[in-house]
Amino acid sequence: MGQRFEEWLRQKDREVLEKKGTQSDLAEALAKAGPTGSLSFTPDQLAWLSLIRDHIATSLSIEPEDLELSPFNQRGGLGKAHQLFGEQLPELLDELNAVLAA
Repeated sequence: MGQRFEEWLRQKDREVLEKKGTQSDLAEALAKAGPTGSLSFTPDQLAWLSLIRDHIATSLSIEPEDLELSPFNQRGGLGKAHQLFGEQLPELLDELNAVLAA
């Protein structure tokens, strides 16, 4: 599951770079980018995504209401998740369910 999560983050970074028009230097730009996912997500978002990954690993899926459970509720719950990801949250949860629970 960890490898699938890392690949998903790498894919998100590639999408960001492709939108910026740096497609020809994609591999070099990714190598210089820093931690996987850092082009696509803030450190706070990456921390939440890791929590979501861990939840899926033990529960096989995640739904928005799960973000009111521990450990998410200790970090602000569903409200904080909406603050961090906005209207992208449902899509991100669906993507992570598909990628990680497959």
